[in-house]
Amino acid sequence: MAGKRQPTVLVKANGRKHLSKAEEAERLAAEPQVEPSACVKPPGWLTKRFHSEFLEIGQILLNAGLYTELDRDVLGQYFVARDGWLKANKKASAAIRDNDEKRAQSWTTIQNTYFRQARQCGEVMGLSVTSRCRLVVPESVKQKSEDQNPFLQLIEGGLASEA
Repeated sequence: MAGKRQPTVLVKANGRKHLSKAEEAERLAAEPQVEPSACVKPPGWLTKRFHSEFLEIGQILLNAGLYTELDRDVLGQYFVARDGWLKANKKASAAIRDNDEKRAQSWTTIQNTYFRQARQCGEVMGLSVTSRCRLVVPESVKQKSEDQNPFLQLIEGGLASEA
């Protein structure tokens, strides 16, 4: 049984399959290309209290090459679901403290729903360790970060030694 189709960049990076230049060009032309965003902007429906955190996490994802304008809604949904989980967690904890089993069961169910939503959005955006391991970082982002690495520049003789 064949697995999911992988991006051409990942196929080449894994080195398990040789692609001719024509095959590679054909695959690349068939893959959707989305330009990275110039800046991070929260969706209009997201409440103001999430904006600063949205901008912070969005900028980190943008710098890693993992954010485009198409990701705005998913990242916003992550914050909403996480907030719902936090509220349900407080209610469930209070019900447990009060020994109200029925209310605790109800809030725990709601808590689990919000947790699943937040986890799913987080995995799509690369906010967990395992999801980042499955993501393919575009080659241009890798190259840019390597070019700015002072240790690599020092090894290659690009920086003047201070010793």
